[in-house]
Amino acid sequence: MTTPDRSPLPPRSADRSQFGWRDPAKHEWTAGDIKFGWLIGAGVVLVGSLVIGVIMWGSAALMGVFGGFLLGLPMLTLYGVPVAIAAATALRRVASEAIHLFVFAVLGAIGGGITALLAQGIVAGWALVPSTVIVGVATAVIARAVAHDTALRTRGSVDS
Repeated sequence: MTTPDRSPLPPRSADRSQFGWRDPAKHEWTAGDIKFGWLIGAGVVLVGSLVIGVIMWGSAALMGVFGGFLLGLPMLTLYGVPVAIAAATALRRVASEAIHLFVFAVLGAIGGGITALLAQGIVAGWALVPSTVIVGVATAVIARAVAHDTALRTRGSVDS
């Protein structure tokens, strides 16, 4: 008696791509990636604001956190999230992670500059421009890198 030839099951990657799974290795993102990136970005904004507060005002470091909460988080939400979605969508076909991080760094610097301009009524002069640009760049790059790395670790690659 012979056993019938069984066709092998399709590889896991075929099942995942067939059902519309997003492949983080190909820079495809989900709403969960954006939400997680926002959480990481919020943490970076608040920690960065605390560091700026310590450097600029010393004992009044909590004022820096207050500024980050008052200006940084709304800016992250109203500017950072839509820009991150647009950039991630536009860069989907670009394979180089370095290019992705560079573009996010530039967009973070722009967001930091806009935040400094909005803070002109709170802090006189241009004292906040370098620090908000640094926090903007750090927020964009760290949030993008951590969210992408987490997506790779949790969802893996569709091709693997």
